Amino acid sequence: MKLPVLLIGFNRPDLAEVTLNRIVEYNPSKIYFAVDGARSDKPKEAAKVLEVRNLLKKIPNSIPTEIRFSDQNQGCRLGVSSAISWFFENEEMGVILEDDCFPDLSFFSFCEELLLRYKDDPKVGMISGVNFFYNQITLKESYFYSKYFHIWGWATWRRAWSGYKSDQLKISEIDSVLKKYFSGTRARKTWKFWIEESSIGKVDTWDHQWSYHNWKEGRISIMPSKNLVQNLGFREDGTHTIDQNSSFANLKLEQIQYPLIHPTQLILKDFFHNFVEIYYYPSRIKKLILKIKIYIYNIIGN
Repeated sequence: MKLPVLLIGFNRPDLAEVTLNRIVEYNPSKIYFAVDGARSDKPKEAAKVLEVRNLLKKIPNSIPTEIRFSDQNQGCRLGVSSAISWFFENEEMGVILEDDCFPDLSFFSFCEELLLRYKDDPKVGMISGVNFFYNQITLKESYFYSKYFHIWGWATWRRAWSGYKSDQLKISEIDSVLKKYFSGTRARKTWKFWIEESSIGKVDTWDHQWSYHNWKEGRISIMPSKNLVQNLGFREDGTHTIDQNSSFANLKLEQIQYPLIHPTQLILKDFFHNFVEIYYYPSRIKKLILKIKIYIYNIIGN
């Protein structure tokens, strides 16, 4: 079963072309191509946006294609979230890739199988292609469950996206929602700050609100045991990924093995969350504890 794929581009034609070529290699059931408009205060940007849009010519006629080219610049928050809403107005499920998210081909098959397997499971909100600790431990299963929602190459369903809001969130509800997922005060304060800043437009992004939407609905995500997507966008022209020395900038691209080995229980394991949390809420003590846990895990297993 081939999936439809949404490609979201903007002003980086070289990255968009590399990712588009990989999508074409997969030969999806349909390509949805969304490109935001150029910013009026950046006169040279219009030419780059046009270059991205002209990549449409590189899509073979054999692949059905829909386009959504914005006349005005919507920004990261509205540009991305409205493109995803457009995608799910037309599709029940599918893959979402921003221009700098380059997937291994096995990522698509991974999404195919798991989108069908968890299609009617309200507890699962999305399938991610990213694994931030691929080179530190080996998992027997092909994936694990997480309370975090990483969107560098991901897939989901219309049923999960339904009800998503990028703004006008009820601030009074945020604390009670976060308490269900985070026992630590520091984590709750951090996420509350990110969600509020994003929802009122002080931070131009949409993904904090997506995490919150899933937490509000009581969902978890699926993450692969191998890292299936590289973020190629860590450079000066990135919006949120400008630190070229970031540990996230050099994640090795891996291949998932088939047949998939499914976890026997749909449960969260704090051990896996530690890998994410040392980046979200870094501390020397947490890093030391994680190193000890990794050492023990690799000796005696899970």
